[in-house]
Amino acid sequence: MSHHHLVSVVIPCYNQENFIEAAIDSVLNQTYPCIEIICIDDFSADSSLERINKYLELPNFKLIRNSSNLGVCVSRNLAVDAAAGEYILPLDGDDTIEPSYVEEAVEVISTRNNVGMVYSKARYIGGVNKYWDLPEYCFDEFIFNNCIFCSALFRKSDFLKAGGYKTYMKNGLEDYELWICFIESGLEPYRIDKILFNYRRKHKTSRTDEMLSDPDSYVNMKKEIILHHLDLYLSNDCFMKFITEYSPQYIDKIEKKCSSAELRVKKYKNLLKLTCILLFSIMLLVVIYVLR
Repeated sequence: MSHHHLVSVVIPCYNQENFIEAAIDSVLNQTYPCIEIICIDDFSADSSLERINKYLELPNFKLIRNSSNLGVCVSRNLAVDAAAGEYILPLDGDDTIEPSYVEEAVEVISTRNNVGMVYSKARYIGGVNKYWDLPEYCFDEFIFNNCIFCSALFRKSDFLKAGGYKTYMKNGLEDYELWICFIESGLEPYRIDKILFNYRRKHKTSRTDEMLSDPDSYVNMKKEIILHHLDLYLSNDCFMKFITEYSPQYIDKIEKKCSSAELRVKKYKNLLKLTCILLFSIMLLVVIYVLR
């Protein structure tokens, strides 16, 4: 198997006793022959750890146990650090993948240097069972709303260059921020035209729904992404058009204070500070409308 690239599937688990075995089994059922599984239990209070322990005697299966609840960002980072694979596939403890997912994703990323993350079409399972109608990737739309789920395959080297999952995104959208890091470095996403990922929605809600139920928290998460990638956003015509269309009065105020010789970025940084409340309120409404 020396010609195969090792893939490390990292599975964080926190109180997912009813689903963790299905997640692990979906990896064991992969057609790709060169996989290690790194399961990290984030101090579960249910029987998750007992269920994970059943797999400990399997080859290429590793278990990490957190001595306290550290959250998904830190847990995934720890698992990736322990990974020996050239490629990483995050898989949440309540989701599953179809048997050919890893094989097809590796085929793409190993033959296309410009591709940084490979994902697929998806479906909902659990409380809702239907096709997950995610839009195709388009950068001008992606900077407003994520269309790539967290379980995309990527190179460990690219992940380390990007700085991993950021702790300032601990409340959510950490995968979205990572994809933006990849894109900012010149990498592109690739979507396999098959349904190979199953995203569990429990009781007809998702993590995104939970985030949207707290508008202030969601707005702050979007704000963190934009402020940490400000040059990328300010250089995007669609983003600047969005700001200028909804806040032309601020353009006039800034232009009176800035001579034409001053940097455009400096002007728009000031503009962004003045319009952040309006901007994120509108973005929130757009997201809610799209997800309805």
